[in-house]
Amino acid sequence: MKNFISILFFTVFCTSYIFSQDTRLTFTAVDNDGNFVQLDSIRAEKYFSVVNTPWWSEMLRYPDTVIVIPATSVQDFAAKADFDVMANENPFVGKTSVVVNMPAESTANISLAGIDGRVVASFSRNLHEGGNQIEVNTKDAKPYILTVACKYGTKSVKLLNAEGGTANSLSYAGSFDYIQQSKLIANDSLSVGDTLWLQAFVDIDGFRYMLQKEHIIEGSADIVLQFADIRHYETFTDERDGNVYRYVQIGSQVWMAENLRYLPSINGNPYFDYSNSQPRYYVFNYFTGESLEEAKNHICDIYGGYYEGINSYRQFGVYYNGPATIGACPSGWHLPTDAEWTQLEIYLQNNGYNSNGTNDNDEDRETNNFTAKALASGCGWELNDNSFAVGNNPEENNSIGFCGYPWCYFPTSEINLGGAYWWTDTDADAGAYYRAIINNTSYSLYRDSAPYRSAMNVRCVRD
Repeated sequence: MKNFISILFFTVFCTSYIFSQDTRLTFTAVDNDGNFVQLDSIRAEKYFSVVNTPWWSEMLRYPDTVIVIPATSVQDFAAKADFDVMANENPFVGKTSVVVNMPAESTANISLAGIDGRVVASFSRNLHEGGNQIEVNTKDAKPYILTVACKYGTKSVKLLNAEGGTANSLSYAGSFDYIQQSKLIANDSLSVGDTLWLQAFVDIDGFRYMLQKEHIIEGSADIVLQFADIRHYETFTDERDGNVYRYVQIGSQVWMAENLRYLPSINGNPYFDYSNSQPRYYVFNYFTGESLEEAKNHICDIYGGYYEGINSYRQFGVYYNGPATIGACPSGWHLPTDAEWTQLEIYLQNNGYNSNGTNDNDEDRETNNFTAKALASGCGWELNDNSFAVGNNPEENNSIGFCGYPWCYFPTSEINLGGAYWWTDTDADAGAYYRAIINNTSYSLYRDSAPYRSAMNVRCVRD
């Protein structure tokens, strides 16, 4: 009997202990060789929504890359406001607002501090039952912590000022009646068994790398995210402008592993300012065409994920029309011919780089060509379910180190912009041939010709 009681006590104790522990997901990043790199941010989203389960998303930023799922989480619908603190716009530029829900009227102390704990603004006042809006102004582009303390407890919310503002201040902006809502504690909209969709970002030397993957929550875990695009490369310097380029040897050829950035002048929107005979140079998302310095330092203003906040010139290189490609490559390098692109493809086909797992043994690029994934970068591609497409499991891309990043200008209607396009040095009828990686329609490099007015990237090959 004593043994039975002891076993029962042990079982109850262990069960209580196990189910009282928070679930912690800790994220770190490594490069292609397994070396640690700083994970700058990661967006985690609840992948599948369930009836009466709130959709959940959070952006974690270095060094805070941990998700905690409380074991004591409660989920039901509250008849009155529980004590809670929620940010409205976050991240924000200069100013935002925070809503404080109160079960009943009570005095509260509200403070704003940096992540170093130094308080930069604070005030105390009675908060009404229901919702209370606090206006928040912050001066510097950095993370802040807003904390509300009252008789119901103390709660904080992380805020991120993305671009700076004029001053640090807090002010009361009024109250409103409580609207029935789901009662949540911390991240209790997540639980074991949920699926997270992860978008992780690493910024190195002005270049953004992104990794996308799915994670099923099975308990606490240290999640290591491997960025195949971050690897060791040999480099050379273009003496004309000081640009440093990575390069990779593929068979007997040596290719640049990023797009050319030679920019002797700048033009505006390639959909309007184009020419078949005169050189044209463009930078992604920069449309004024007024200043080389502005073009080289332009920050992309497309909202969301991969594109938001990147340096367009550094990330995508320069877009050239046909005449601009003449003499564009640095000394010792040249614009590859159509035949040199074919040589690249055949090497990949015959040396184990087909994404369908096959190996070819001929000199024909038209048959059994599944080389696009080996050349495509691991980030920036729209996800799709087509087998062997670059958007299917993009973390498996870039096995050769070519790093083909998507997005192209093309001022004619017949081209799908969901891809990466490069000029060749081989003329065609009224234009020249090009090669492209197109996300959802081809598994090899796409080959066609285009008029000279088209705007595409350049990859140089060594002489």
